[in-house]
Amino acid sequence: MIPPLSARAGHDAAVRRLTGLTRQLAEVQQQISTGRRVATPGDDPIAFARAATLKRADAAGEAQRSAMDAAAARLVASETALAGLAEITARAKELALAGRNATLNAGDRQVLALEVRELLAAARGLAQAQGPDGEALFAGAGAAPAYAADADGQAVWAGLGTPPQVAVAGRLLPAGISGPEAFGLNQPLPPPDPLAPPPDPGVPPPPRARNLFDSLAHLAASLVEPRAAFFDAGMDEAIAAMDGHVERLAAGQALLGSRGARLEAEGQRLDAAQLHWRRDISRLEDTDMVAAIARLDRLTTVLEAAQASFIRVSGLSLWDQLR
Repeated sequence: MIPPLSARAGHDAAVRRLTGLTRQLAEVQQQISTGRRVATPGDDPIAFARAATLKRADAAGEAQRSAMDAAAARLVASETALAGLAEITARAKELALAGRNATLNAGDRQVLALEVRELLAAARGLAQAQGPDGEALFAGAGAAPAYAADADGQAVWAGLGTPPQVAVAGRLLPAGISGPEAFGLNQPLPPPDPLAPPPDPGVPPPPRARNLFDSLAHLAASLVEPRAAFFDAGMDEAIAAMDGHVERLAAGQALLGSRGARLEAEGQRLDAAQLHWRRDISRLEDTDMVAAIARLDRLTTVLEAAQASFIRVSGLSLWDQLR
């Protein structure tokens, strides 16, 4: 005997309900076991799209954080090198003032000049300092060496452009300081004028701007200058140059410190933003264990009741058919 159409429809509806409950139960069990509520767009299209947007922002923030960390490390290394050069310059100024003392003899000044030459060697070594990335700190955008010797043996800048930059709050921040900014530049000698009278050999040349290394070399040479007029002019120029380099290096250290402070402030802002993004991603994607377990218990109870009801209804229908 074929069961009535209404009985078959009821049977099919009960099967679909049981199948749906079983699927929901399996989904909840998977969410609890994996800890993820949204793994595919089909789970929750709106939450999945929102989480994808937040993940892109977080990935961009992570890349920004990496770039800022590299810039901060370069700034710290540059500031450390400048601190060493500032100590060298301060010591050179002390030696210049001591050498200007009229009570010293030629032998005393020779000793001072020897120490100045040692300071010069140390300064040229620090000028070649490299950062954690292996790049020359004071070469700008150029490669090592930052300074090279010219035809006269003087240290001249061999770098290029400005230091690497990192984006901070929509603006580019240099991650360092170039050699000319920190140590100055040599003023080139004027070209010889064939119409001008020859210079007087008894008159010292006029002072000119020099970088830190040329200033130290000039100080060492002035300390052992035997001609009184040339000694006086050379020492006056050297002392003034050391004063200028002390101020320049202090300004460079302050500049690096301010850039480091900006990076630190931006890093704190970025950390807070990433924490907010990741919290939102977790809220969108992760399973709420309390709610999921409560739903699992509810679905289990409903499924068991539906199965029991289905068995009773199916059993009665079969008994009716057998009768």
